[in-house]
Amino acid sequence: MQNITFDILDRTSMHLYYDKLYTTRRKRPALKALILLTDLEVEDLPKILSQEEKLSKSYFVNVAALGEELYRVSLQRTMGLREMRREVIIDAGHEGVWIVLTNAESYFVAHVLERFFNKLYPFVSRLYLNYSQMRLLLKMIREACQGKTTLTFFTIKRERMKTVEERVYPRKKGSEILWDVDVDEEIKRLLSDGFIVKVNQLEFVLKGEDDTILLKAQIARNGLSKLKFGSFSAFYENIVFKAIEYGLERKNFYDKRERNVEKGIIQLRPLQISYTFGFRTEQLSRFGKKIANSYSCSIIHGGNPYFVADLCDYEDGSSFSVAILGDSITVTPITRATPSAVWRLVDKIQEIMGDGEIVDVKPR
Repeated sequence: MQNITFDILDRTSMHLYYDKLYTTRRKRPALKALILLTDLEVEDLPKILSQEEKLSKSYFVNVAALGEELYRVSLQRTMGLREMRREVIIDAGHEGVWIVLTNAESYFVAHVLERFFNKLYPFVSRLYLNYSQMRLLLKMIREACQGKTTLTFFTIKRERMKTVEERVYPRKKGSEILWDVDVDEEIKRLLSDGFIVKVNQLEFVLKGEDDTILLKAQIARNGLSKLKFGSFSAFYENIVFKAIEYGLERKNFYDKRERNVEKGIIQLRPLQISYTFGFRTEQLSRFGKKIANSYSCSIIHGGNPYFVADLCDYEDGSSFSVAILGDSITVTPITRATPSAVWRLVDKIQEIMGDGEIVDVKPR
């Protein structure tokens, strides 16, 4: 694998190099841009790692500053007898945000890069997007460049549940690629057939006002964007920066939701995930089992016709009440409730129950 970071000395050379590399038609790994939300300093990564005993046994990190809040970072993970090492670029030019750039293979990105930053939660958190939010981001991208986007395919995770003698068996679980410009009808069909559906990523072509192709790219639900071909500058400005803009808006949406007392009255700021179908008893039971794998969970009622549980994010310290009734899931932040913890829980719920519409619950 070619190590591209040696050709990057500053922001100007970064843009020139990536523009040249990705406007040339030849086979190469996609350029990945991972968006992370954090208030940490990139230079502190080695110190932070040294304080995490378990993490430091498997990972090694070295940071070199390039100026203008740009850094070259060497990241290595020991996996048994195997060591995987790559250099990535981290752009910390946006307040509260890191952009990690790499053209490493997908295995390194998933098993080294993403896993490393996931383990730094809650100091580093991810940007999560469901299907409707990815579509909204595409609209923002079109408006930013006054162009148009043409969808080429979606990757959908779907799972259908079959009840046999009051026991639940997963059926037809896996990923599905849809090569359709508009897959809304296919998603509706899967839902009507009893599938749990979540969209993992979508690929699109971005065209300018004169109908010329600016780039071919992907956006995913975990804050990872990919440039497959075209202008890096257009990719960075119109996709990555727009994803950051939208992500910071969502972070504000999830902020300041913990329970508080005003003039002796308890104030709550719940939010709701709405669906176009009602949940069955077996789905409620399945949810209770799966959510307990990620959170400290106390189930108050776990069956027909509703589900209620108290959850605690044991890494962050935030606590929540989760209630499922009919076609909606209500998440009520209780104590602490950082925006990253709320966002992470909402994404985890949708991973289990499928994508819905996230709305604010207005107090009565």
